[in-house]
Amino acid sequence: MAPQKNKKDFMSEFRQDLVSGDWILLAPKRGERFGFKERAKVKLAKNKCPFENPAKFGNAPAVLVYQNKKKDDWFLQVIPNKYPAVGRGNCEPTHRKDLHKMHAGTGFHEIVIYRDHNRYLADFIADDIKNIAAAFQDRYKSLAEDKCIEYISIFHNHGKEAGSTVPHPHSQILAMPIIPPDVSHSINGSRRYFNEYGKCVHCQMLAQELKEGERVIYENNGMVVIAPFASRTNFEIRIFPKKHSAYFEKAGEQELAHLADALKFSLSKINKKLKDPAFNFFIHTAPAVKSRDYSHYHWHVEILPKFGIFGGFELGTGMDIITMAPEKAAEILRK
Repeated sequence: MAPQKNKKDFMSEFRQDLVSGDWILLAPKRGERFGFKERAKVKLAKNKCPFENPAKFGNAPAVLVYQNKKKDDWFLQVIPNKYPAVGRGNCEPTHRKDLHKMHAGTGFHEIVIYRDHNRYLADFIADDIKNIAAAFQDRYKSLAEDKCIEYISIFHNHGKEAGSTVPHPHSQILAMPIIPPDVSHSINGSRRYFNEYGKCVHCQMLAQELKEGERVIYENNGMVVIAPFASRTNFEIRIFPKKHSAYFEKAGEQELAHLADALKFSLSKINKKLKDPAFNFFIHTAPAVKSRDYSHYHWHVEILPKFGIFGGFELGTGMDIITMAPEKAAEILRK
C-alpha cells in the first residue's frame, strides 16, 4: 500500500507507544460525531457524606492530617479505606497452585480526603496542590518501609464514570506486594531502550516533543505537559519532570511546586475546555523495591478523561481507539 501523501486526509492511523510497544488506532472520521458531554453529577448532602467528618461515620483514625492554619481546620486527612481492596496479612512470597500463580492480597489501601465538600482539584490553587503532592510523598515514604510492598499506586478518580463512588473530593493510595502490569510494561520498555541506546527513553521523547512543539500543551521551568503521540484516550495528558528522575518520592520542594503548577493548568483546561468530564489521574513512578535498579525510569503523571466505554474491539484486541488526534487535542488545550 502506498504511503499517505496528505496527512490531513488519512482515514485512520495505527500508532505505537515508544515505551510500552502498545498500539492504538487513531480514527479521526469517527470523531465527526464527537461532542463534549458533562459528567453525571451525583449529589450527596454534607450530613450524609462519610468524608465530611470521617470519624463520625466509623472510619479508622487518620494516619496523616494537614491543617489549614488560615481556617483553623484540617485541609486534608489520610485514613485507611473502610472497604479496602487489600489488607494486612502475612508477607508471603508468590506461590503456585498447579498451573496458576498467586499472591495473598496483602497491602495498604488509604483515602486522601480533602476538606471542602464541593471543591474539586481544578478549583484548588497551585499551593494547595503542592501540599497534596507533599502528602502523597509522606504516605509513600511511610508505606514503602514495609518489606512486603513492591509498588505504591497513587490515583484520583473524578466523577462517577471514572469510578468515584463518593462525590466528596478524594484521592487514593494502594500499596501492594506486586508490580501491576501497566507499570511493568512501562518499566520494561524503559529498560529495553536504555539497554539498547544507553539513554532514558522518556528524556529522548521529551526532547523531540519540545523540538516539534505540536503536542506540547504547557511547560514551566521544571515540567512539560504533552498530549502523547499514542494517546489511549481522547485528550490524554502526561506531565513529565524535565530533570530525569525515577522516583516521585524524591522530588524536592521546588519540583513539587512546578508539578503543582502544571497539574493546576492541566486540570483547569480539562474543566473549562472539555466541560468538566470525568477523569482519572495517577502517578507512574519506579517501584518501591530497593534491591533493584530502576534508574533508567522517568516518573510522570498521566491524566485520562473519560468520554466513552470500551467496546468489543477494544476488549478483544487490547487496543484503544481514539478519534481526536493528539496534535489537535494539544492545540485545543493550550489555547
